[in-house]
Amino acid sequence: MKMLFSGPADSLFKDLTDESWLELLIRSIYEPVIDAVEMPRFPHGTVQRQIGGSADEHTLREAYKFYYYMKHWSIALGRAPLWGSRLLDFGCGWGRCTRFFWKEIASDGICGVDVSGELIATCETLGVPGSFSKIEPRGRLPYEDQSFDLIVAYSVFTHLPEDVADHWMQELARIAKPGCVFGLTVEPRRFLQFISDIPADTSSPWHLGLAKFKSEIPELMKKYDEGQFCYIPTGGGNLSASIYGDAAIPEGYMTEKWGHLFEVRTFIDDENVFWQAFVVLRRL
Repeated sequence: MKMLFSGPADSLFKDLTDESWLELLIRSIYEPVIDAVEMPRFPHGTVQRQIGGSADEHTLREAYKFYYYMKHWSIALGRAPLWGSRLLDFGCGWGRCTRFFWKEIASDGICGVDVSGELIATCETLGVPGSFSKIEPRGRLPYEDQSFDLIVAYSVFTHLPEDVADHWMQELARIAKPGCVFGLTVEPRRFLQFISDIPADTSSPWHLGLAKFKSEIPELMKKYDEGQFCYIPTGGGNLSASIYGDAAIPEGYMTEKWGHLFEVRTFIDDENVFWQAFVVLRRL
């Protein structure tokens, strides 16, 4: 009999390894019900690619690496077991990362926010575990102070201008409990080199948009090496360049600018691990 299960998935799939959990979620692309559990669904591949550049199994494997690193860093920093924790997916999109944490955290402990009301509605329609809320680009999170144990932001701060990034870092610090573990990705210096190396004959709309700023890359690289925030006002979809673009953030900047809020515990800049740099912060 079908059922919509609200508890943590590991109470049914408790013997699964992380890798087996990934394989089960990959199965769920084509199997809407697994072991009598109605699994969260997926948007059309076009929607997935518009948000993250990939779809279905490929996008799940990308999200899995983020989930895996975030989970194990959280445990290493004292957030174990994860059962009973409250998690916020900041910039949840259609819930590609959100669903992974359902293995350890009950759906009533998972929250997601996004500036796109359409994507929030998509999460709800797809049955992604958790509760979801639309936020304004420079708004306030609809949560009480010190109410989250874990925060994730996958490929979000990679797109925010400096003032917007600072606004949200302050706001996320507000809702984070002391010791809250915050996993996010940022663009490293090699992203700027990537723009510089875009071939002139590219047909990719994304590459073409970035290539318009090639002449600015030498100065941006200099700024990055000096520990400054580097923002490229590309805009995106219906979002203006004043709130959305492409950003590269050095580790030193994060320590100097936000070090009074969060301690930088790791900054992994390895393209063999992530295309973006993976960062773990801990609320002071």
